[in-house]
Amino acid sequence: MPVDVRSGESPRKLSCIPVEIFLGRSLCLALLALVSGCAGARPVAKGPSSARGATAIAVPRTVITPENTASIPELYQQALALGSSGEHARAALELQRIHDLDPEGELADDALFQSASEHDLAGALDSAALGYQQLARRYPKSELVGSALVRATRLLMRLDQWPRAGELSDLALSGSRELGPLEHITVYAAAALARLEQGDEHAALTFIEKGRAVIDQYQLDAAGRLPLELAPLYFSLGELRRRRAERIVFEPLPPNFADALERRCQLLLDAHSAYSDAMRAYDVHFSAIAGYRVGELYERLHQDVMRITPPASADTEEKRVLFEAAMRLRYAVLLEKAQKFMEHTLGWVERNGERSPWVEKTHEAIADIRAAVRREEAALAALPYPRATVEAALLDLQRRTEEKKKLEALPGSRPRR
Repeated sequence: MPVDVRSGESPRKLSCIPVEIFLGRSLCLALLALVSGCAGARPVAKGPSSARGATAIAVPRTVITPENTASIPELYQQALALGSSGEHARAALELQRIHDLDPEGELADDALFQSASEHDLAGALDSAALGYQQLARRYPKSELVGSALVRATRLLMRLDQWPRAGELSDLALSGSRELGPLEHITVYAAAALARLEQGDEHAALTFIEKGRAVIDQYQLDAAGRLPLELAPLYFSLGELRRRRAERIVFEPLPPNFADALERRCQLLLDAHSAYSDAMRAYDVHFSAIAGYRVGELYERLHQDVMRITPPASADTEEKRVLFEAAMRLRYAVLLEKAQKFMEHTLGWVERNGERSPWVEKTHEAIADIRAAVRREEAALAALPYPRATVEAALLDLQRRTEEKKKLEALPGSRPRR
């Protein structure tokens, strides 16, 4: 969670800055007479201010309004107090105002960073990400840039802006500040997701493996709940495996259907495992996407196998009907798995306040799967054969598949259709 990075640190020395007054002209002139020691002066540089080596007196900038008179540091502390009391939205606006009042002051980068942090705590993720990026752009030499880039990367991933998150992750990795283990995992995940969006699976795998190496080094994936930062990395691994699985299709029928189906199913299970690891971090947003993807894995496999045309051996209408019925009966379980997993995930993420577009997409997918289940049931009910006959045909199909695999495993055998 965002924290006050200034807590526990010594206050910075402020440069001498003239008093700024937002009142009428007459009151302004009167007040200038009272503070003639600094009034009307330009900001002075640090170090000797004259030939005699006199040192400038550090005077905090003061803001005067009809309601209040306070220095920039006082306003800054008041804004932090708002955040500490839970008024994050108000604190964010006040800190942004402090930055805007004194954008070249000693606390300018701090105020902007803390404003973004309070937006983050208030749930205004777009504003928070924008603030962190603004800090990195306006104050490139600030010691806060590294943290700002990592935080912006994390938020952009949650906002599904993966290409932009990848750009910031590259900046964070090329920066001078050494990143911590969880920060490294965050930027590696963003880099991987961005490369997947670009279709560069090799580069994506490189970043995923770098992140997993950090996980292994610090033993971050022990049994139980995982750190939140691991969710997008494991999700990116699931995405990589999903893409590889869905490239294996069955129309036209591959030379060795059983082998192709086995490879597709293994990649499906591997992707499911990675998505499940992402959900172990209890990150609501990535759990919502992962749950949707798992259901999609099973639903698409069902769609692909049901497109398979009857084999040449099904040379009569009766055999073709029995083949289609056996396929429906055999693979109906894929729709059941898809529906149950999506429903379970949807219930959890909605109870935990997730409101992203992925929730609506999951509702729509569940409705489509339920409709598909009803169509399958209706098709089976309309068959001119009793269910026992279809089940017998299914058993015969399974027996033939197993025998074919055994024959192809013999030395010198050739794959047959």
